[in-house]
Amino acid sequence: MKKEKGIRELKNPLNKPMPNYRVYVMSAAERTLVHIVSFAIGGLVGQVFYGGLFKDEYGEATFATTISNAVFFVLVGFVAMRFLVRMYKRNRLDKQHDKLKQQFIALLDSLATSLASGSNVQKSFENAHNDLRMQYSESDFIVCETKQVLDGIAQNIGIDLILKDFGERSGDENIVNFAEVFNTCHSKGGNMQTVIIRTHDSIREKIAIYDEIQTKLTSNKMQLNIMSLMPIGIVALLRMTNPSFAEAFATGIGVFVNTVAIAIFIGAYTFGTKVVSMGE
Repeated sequence: MKKEKGIRELKNPLNKPMPNYRVYVMSAAERTLVHIVSFAIGGLVGQVFYGGLFKDEYGEATFATTISNAVFFVLVGFVAMRFLVRMYKRNRLDKQHDKLKQQFIALLDSLATSLASGSNVQKSFENAHNDLRMQYSESDFIVCETKQVLDGIAQNIGIDLILKDFGERSGDENIVNFAEVFNTCHSKGGNMQTVIIRTHDSIREKIAIYDEIQTKLTSNKMQLNIMSLMPIGIVALLRMTNPSFAEAFATGIGVFVNTVAIAIFIGAYTFGTKVVSMGE
């Protein structure tokens, strides 16, 4: 299944539009707010590094100073907007995946409990749906997905087809693997209860290890973010408290050095992000 960029919903085997978890599509209001905030942040950072150019010999702002401030505010604002909006969407997509993963664990727990008590597969999904409705709202991902399984049963559409579609839309390796195991067992007539329980135990252990790794990486991510913000804070502080430092920034050499420093800063942050992501 190809990754449909920007498509919020895809048709499932019941011909019903369901969430495409592979992408995060912002609402109109959210998109507007995120773009405005990102532009403003970028513009303010631009003023920290490029503000106050073309002042007169007495250190007073001139008309050229006002124009240059506006130009750099807009230019840096647009550059930052593209970068920050993309980072925001990636962060929201990661949170969406984490939410789906935790809800899927709850589904596996409920299925394993029902199967262990002697219920058949269909009854286990019915029990799981009822259990999940008590834990989550009707609009939550996993409640909607289990309802599609029950609706598919009512319309004589195989559970394996519904789960396969769920796995493809999720983009989550664990859900895809569960759907494949279920489909294999269903088509070859294996012991469904034993297979699902063992698969549940295996996936749960795998997710637990992943969560442990993520917990250890959290401090590294926080350190990276703090170190990335420190140069901006230090420069802003020095410009506000040291007039001679601010004057040095408002020269041709100062602009050149700032530009080189920002390029190094962006490269270091990008490299740091990749290094941290390698552990995920």
